[in-house]
Amino acid sequence: MIRMLLVDDSALIRSLLKQLFGTDDRFEVAGEATNGKEAVEKARLGNIDLIIMDINMPVMDGIEATRQISAFSSAAIVMFTTEDSMDSTYKSISAGALEVLSKPNVTEMTDSMLQEFREKIYVISQTRKNKAVFYRTGKPLPKASDAAASFDGQKIPRRNYDLLLIGSSTGGPSALQAILRGLQEDFPIPILITQHIDKLFDSQLVKWLDDTTAFSVTLAKNGERPEKGHVYVAPSDRHLVISKAAGACFMELDASPPLHFLRPSVDKMFSSAATALGDKALAIVLTGMGRDGADGAVEIRKAGGSVLAQDEESCIVFGMPKAVIEAGAAQAVLPLDKIGPAVQAAVIRP
Repeated sequence: MIRMLLVDDSALIRSLLKQLFGTDDRFEVAGEATNGKEAVEKARLGNIDLIIMDINMPVMDGIEATRQISAFSSAAIVMFTTEDSMDSTYKSISAGALEVLSKPNVTEMTDSMLQEFREKIYVISQTRKNKAVFYRTGKPLPKASDAAASFDGQKIPRRNYDLLLIGSSTGGPSALQAILRGLQEDFPIPILITQHIDKLFDSQLVKWLDDTTAFSVTLAKNGERPEKGHVYVAPSDRHLVISKAAGACFMELDASPPLHFLRPSVDKMFSSAATALGDKALAIVLTGMGRDGADGAVEIRKAGGSVLAQDEESCIVFGMPKAVIEAGAAQAVLPLDKIGPAVQAAVIRP
């Protein structure tokens, strides 16, 4: 059973969370706290597996509480917020939170939505301290000039690719940052990202990656032609798909229904890339729940393109990479700290 600590200065929110998780016998609410200081004190008592943490609280905010708790506890920390502040959101991740989510409006959620939400929290709760520390501090990233050593004997075809396509979900923001930091500043092809993310946080993710990596990172725009040295992120409510005309690639924002209950969908992006680019598509599947990306990865491989997957040890959640591996689409399965340099070595400059 997952022992939870609920931390929020609102008694109403704590009551709603207790109702939400009280119907699932996998969870036990082991304690409550009204501010960060109380949360630190109760976490020190031990035997807590999961902490649901508000960001803005009196006495001590959730970010500082997360930083202090992460120094001594193996509990998985999930931040709940109503804010749209990039600074708070990604400071939370840097402090040790595994995920930042919008506070759910329990009164408006259907039974299936509630179950899906509980399932997501349960999966995150299985991540223990070793992975939280990896994502907060990172292993030393090898220099791009050392990239040949990062293949670990696995073969990624070297060619003049047109696009690098990355799909990620739970745990994705920190993983994306690590990938971009593992690439040289003059990486010769555009990078497109589909990250499953709450509506509040897509523009924040873009700004955070733009501020903390060497790349220019923006939200993708409909009809825009991707440029080398730039990173484009799918908006939180549109599929990002690729088309090709007169030898040039273009991005399209697709408002078609969700796929796997997801919009944007990694499968949508990968499938369009397989059709438009053939063997000039290079794809990476990173940490995340479910199997989004697996079918599209198979299509990329059938079209002659290349696919890498993040390994289980460095994933917050191994679901998406595992599905790609089980589908036989992954040509290489690498730790997070080796993916960027391996990609750098695989892309031939035009």
